[in-house]
Amino acid sequence: MLYLVTSNKRSVLFGCNRDIINLNIKTTFKMKKLILSTLSIFCFFITAIQAQYSTVVLNYEKSYFGENQPLPAERYFMLTGITTPDVHYMEVQIFSAKGKDKRDPIYATYWKRSKDNNSPSFNIPINSKLNEGSTYDVLINFYRVITERERAKLTDNIYNTLDAYIDQSFQMSDRKMQLTNKRSQIMNDLNTIVTSGMSLYRGRTQVKFESFSDMVKMKLKQIEDIKLKKAGKLVGADSKGDGRVIARTQIIDDLKTMLHNEVAQYLNNDLYVLHDDIYIDDYQTEKIKDAYYLAPHIGYGGIIFNKDPDDFNYGSGMYIGLSFPFTKASKSNFLSKTSLSVGAFVRNLSDQEDRTVSGPIFKVPVYAALGYRPFAFFRIQAGVAITEDTSTAGMVSGFQDRVELRPFVGISAEFNLWFNFGK
Repeated sequence: MLYLVTSNKRSVLFGCNRDIINLNIKTTFKMKKLILSTLSIFCFFITAIQAQYSTVVLNYEKSYFGENQPLPAERYFMLTGITTPDVHYMEVQIFSAKGKDKRDPIYATYWKRSKDNNSPSFNIPINSKLNEGSTYDVLINFYRVITERERAKLTDNIYNTLDAYIDQSFQMSDRKMQLTNKRSQIMNDLNTIVTSGMSLYRGRTQVKFESFSDMVKMKLKQIEDIKLKKAGKLVGADSKGDGRVIARTQIIDDLKTMLHNEVAQYLNNDLYVLHDDIYIDDYQTEKIKDAYYLAPHIGYGGIIFNKDPDDFNYGSGMYIGLSFPFTKASKSNFLSKTSLSVGAFVRNLSDQEDRTVSGPIFKVPVYAALGYRPFAFFRIQAGVAITEDTSTAGMVSGFQDRVELRPFVGISAEFNLWFNFGK
């Protein structure tokens, strides 16, 4: 027996039955074993991901794909091709067919060459499903490594532009310095100078210049509060007028140095400069309205024979089957990732009591389930399995008296296939 006294949200255990503890430990171990066995199959499925991508070859010379075939629709694809060895970074942007200057891309991705890779080929996964029978604009940018001379020129251009802007952003009276615009507007303009100056450049890392720090904002405020008369005395000038000029110059130079230091941490990184680009206008995707979808899958799952926590019993193993996605059934994102699945285990299962179970039709357990795809290529399934004793498996008579329906759960890798029966 287990005696438990609860008081003030505290529980005190006075005694327990050893058999109950052993049973609970055994049950917990069984459940963990089922979960771990199911999840471990992920390692095997990872190797099959590459097969999910259709291959699309970029024809650089003719500015189209393959032999001018339409782009894949309703599925991911791998963009591949050949480029020159000096290209170390590429960007792919896909736009709806309205002109790239009028809107943001609906999808964007990039590829960068590893430092020890000298191959002329590239492979860029496009993890966006394009609509069938539609047209898209595709922009592909090619970047090469900048030279040290180009880096120095870029640095000088940005520094000189920042300095010129700062010089015309202040008005000096006899007593103080005043900004010619609001601090927020000056900060926006300073940020724009840097982002515009680096618009043709990309860093090897994804760390990008977003804006100047709050230290710059504080410096601008401090400058407005400075009394030039007192500042002029501190620099030791011969006259008040000279002192104010020297103080003003020193204050502005300090601000410029602060701006230069913050920009330098981005300019000193590995940078690529735009070398070439391809803009493919109004490119068609394939028409697959008459296509039929099938999704074969292979997975690992279990059949639960007894859900009682005190006597939890299950069998698990590999299974194969087909999923029928609800791709066209609804515009709902949830339903579009849901499917009806049927299949069979690859062999008979043994439960925790070493009893072997089989199934009808194929003489192995079969199942029907609903599946949901939380991630690309992977589907979680839950439904019912049909089992029967191995001694009667495959017999025709007495079917309804022999079979048993059991809960089924599993996880699988899915391979989308479609067949177009149109013209």
